[in-house]
Amino acid sequence: MKFLLYTTTSGRAGSIQLGRPAVWAPAILALCALLLGAAALGYHLAGVPAQAVTSSDSSEPAWTAALREHKKDLAEARDEAQNHLNALALRLGQMQAQLLRVEALGQKLTEVAKLDASEFNFDQLPAQGGPADPLSGEQLASFDFMQALDDLALQIDDRARQLEMLEQVVSARELRQAVSPSGRPITKGWLSSYYGMRTDPFHGRREMHKGLDFAGNTGDAIVATAAGVVSWAGKRYGYGQLVEIAHGNGYSTRYGHCDEILVKPGDRVEPGQTIALMGSSGRSTGPHVHYEVLQHGRQINPTKFVRASR
Repeated sequence: MKFLLYTTTSGRAGSIQLGRPAVWAPAILALCALLLGAAALGYHLAGVPAQAVTSSDSSEPAWTAALREHKKDLAEARDEAQNHLNALALRLGQMQAQLLRVEALGQKLTEVAKLDASEFNFDQLPAQGGPADPLSGEQLASFDFMQALDDLALQIDDRARQLEMLEQVVSARELRQAVSPSGRPITKGWLSSYYGMRTDPFHGRREMHKGLDFAGNTGDAIVATAAGVVSWAGKRYGYGQLVEIAHGNGYSTRYGHCDEILVKPGDRVEPGQTIALMGSSGRSTGPHVHYEVLQHGRQINPTKFVRASR
C-alpha cells in the first residue's frame, strides 16, 4: 500500500510506501479510537450547562445555593415562631398567677364578709351561654389575640385592686366589730345591778355605780367581750381580783371580783374567751362580776354594748 503526503513548504508531492501492514495497522486503529473519543466528549460537553462543568475550585451549583437559602429562611422562621410561643407562654403564666391571686382574695373576702359561697364560687367558671350566630363568626388574627390578652391583663389588675380595697374595708369593719365590746361578760347568770346612781349595799347612801353587775355561781366562766390585750391581771382596791383588757380605738373593759384569773398581762384574748372564774373577791356581797367599759380612760354606760349583740 502507498500513501501520498503533501508538504506546503516546497509544493512538491512525496510518497511513503508502507509495505508491512502488521506494523502500522494498530497505530491506525489507535488513532481512530482517539478521534472517536474526542468527538464523543465534545458532543457531551455541548449538552451540559456551563455551571455544571466548572472545576472543583469554582462556585457551587445554583440549585444547591438556593436550597441552602431556603433552609436558612426556614430555620429563621422556626426560631421566630418559637420566640413568639415562648413570649406567649410567659404572658400566660403571668396571667395565671394574677388569676390565682384574685381568686385567693375573692375566697378570703367571701369568708370574711360571710357572703354566699355558692354565689361567689371562685373555683368554678361563671355560667354563660346563648345561641350562636354563624354569620358573625370571625377568625381571630394574631394581633387581635395579643390585644385581647393585654386587655384581659388590665382587667385582672383592676379587679385585683378593687378586691384589695374591698378587703381592707371589710377587714377594718370586722376589726372594729372585734375590738368593740359586745355582749355579756358571762355565759350564764343574770343582771343584778345597772349602771348609774344606786343605793350603796354597804352604807346605804346614793352613789354612782360605774358598771353592770352580773350575778351567778362561784366558778362560773367570765368571758372577754371583745378582742384585745390583757393590761392588768391581779388585785386592785375595791375590785378584788381584776382583769382589764385594752381593745384599741380607745376602748377597754374591766372584770372585777373574780375568784380565779386565767390570763396574765400581755396575753392576747379573743371575743368569748374565758379569762377568769366568777367569785366575790374585794368589795362584794356575793358571787358576781362587776363589768365596766371605758373609753379613753373614763367609764361609760356598758348597756348599749351588752345589747349590741342581740
